[in-house]
Amino acid sequence: MNAVPSAGPSRRNFLSVAGIGALALFSGGALAGCGQRTTSVASNASEALLPTHMPLQAAAADIPGTAQGVPSAFYKYPAPFRSVQTAPLKGGKITAITNLFGTAPNARADNPAWQAIEARLGGQVDITSVSSDDYATKFNTIIAGGELPDLMLNDGAAVPNIVEFLQAKCADLTPLLGGDKIKDYPNLAAIPEVFWKQTVQAGKLYSLPIPRNLTGGSGFVNQTLLENVGLKSTEDIKDKDDFYRVAKELTNPSKNQWALGSTKFGLTMLHHMFRTPNVWKNDGGKLTRAFETDEYMAAIEFAAKLYKDGLYVPGSEGWTKSQMVNSFISGKVAMIYDGLPAYIGPTGYGRSIPAANKANKAVPFIPVGHDGGKAQTWLDNITFGTVMLKKADEAKLKEVLAVANFLAAPFGSEEYLLLNYGAEGADYTLDANGNPVVTDRALLDNAVPWKYLAAPQQVVYDPSNKDIVDIMHNAYSKLIPLGVEDPCGTLFSPTNASKGAKLGQPVSDAATAVIAGRGTMDALKSAVADWKKNGGDTIRGEYESALAK
Repeated sequence: MNAVPSAGPSRRNFLSVAGIGALALFSGGALAGCGQRTTSVASNASEALLPTHMPLQAAAADIPGTAQGVPSAFYKYPAPFRSVQTAPLKGGKITAITNLFGTAPNARADNPAWQAIEARLGGQVDITSVSSDDYATKFNTIIAGGELPDLMLNDGAAVPNIVEFLQAKCADLTPLLGGDKIKDYPNLAAIPEVFWKQTVQAGKLYSLPIPRNLTGGSGFVNQTLLENVGLKSTEDIKDKDDFYRVAKELTNPSKNQWALGSTKFGLTMLHHMFRTPNVWKNDGGKLTRAFETDEYMAAIEFAAKLYKDGLYVPGSEGWTKSQMVNSFISGKVAMIYDGLPAYIGPTGYGRSIPAANKANKAVPFIPVGHDGGKAQTWLDNITFGTVMLKKADEAKLKEVLAVANFLAAPFGSEEYLLLNYGAEGADYTLDANGNPVVTDRALLDNAVPWKYLAAPQQVVYDPSNKDIVDIMHNAYSKLIPLGVEDPCGTLFSPTNASKGAKLGQPVSDAATAVIAGRGTMDALKSAVADWKKNGGDTIRGEYESALAK
């Protein structure tokens, strides 16, 4: 079931954007532990001296971004500029660990992109790349061995008792990056403050952000099927009753077509319609968990009605994500939840939907409030994760940060081309408009996970289709202003870290049962009451203490 993203910077935020993780409303925070004792006190990101934002004078966008966080958009790759003039390593070597999604890259000896990157760095980066499924196990094995890499991805799930680990083993970066000190690393300084807030723990700047585009959105709709029932856009839906009417018209079992597919992947748009809070709601320092609110309960009841009345594909409650994606691409399902990044690129919905049926077109779902007012989206995709630095002397830390500054080179730079498209000639060539066109070997050469060690603020870019860029930028322009942050996303609660996930699971189970018609709203409310007395109120108190600071 798709409910609400988890608190804070985490792998779960990535997963929610992949269409998997919104159940984390019921789970613990982004840094959930494994039952070990945590002695850290609650903390607040405002206790830290954040880096000063210093925008680069880079290439002009075709559609500029906004101060509110709407990303810049580009129809073609600008004339490249060099963002790093001096090699940071001077013949040295650093080590790193990060997770890996997909196929392992070509080895350094047979990888011209890897070789070209290290030539620019002036030294070697030895990366331990671990399958995302095995990352936590491998990382904790390395921690136990005592030999930590210089750069370490924190995907939000790998380290129990994260604050204790940071304090004992990781560098406090505040003296090197806080305030105007970050000017020595201009690519890192170009990352806005909203992303740096996610890197603070226990009042200190302990890591580097891997930025995303703030919101995962509200899902997607098959525009053609929508037009077939008389609507040009989901913005034309008047309220929840009108949504029900449209869903009813989009459902035609005789044509193997339903409005929705799987409660597991279909609730985010409903929560946005009902203005369910983003994990927590802050009312003057008093916190309420999302599942304690009337808005949340109303969204669950509405989902249960849709399910009961056959507007979801029968039997789809146990679907995997691939089943959901395939049903949407084929036209079997008209509306799904998946994160906005799933729209763009060679396999994105912008291309895959018309490729499967040239009459069809997909667009992001723009929600309306259940009562006809404005909807409320979530700023739930602020970072993919954060990157920690091993404790070291100042000279070593500056060297590692200089490497990170190279890896955070912005879109439009020579370094960005190299890091994302590989070595010119071997991995890509430039077309007449200056856009990189990849070769057959590019996929494996570029699979080295540099982007999970440091990264710039993202942009919208797809040279294949101007309409896709316009649609994406328009979606961000409408969804981000509706977005609310999790008020506890940059706070730390020891109890939430140690047992938040376990406490929330019964609530998740009860909500699932209600939607599937196996449980009652009273049982769901009882599960919430149990959460409160078994530790939820303690978590609330710790977060409120952190807010008060």
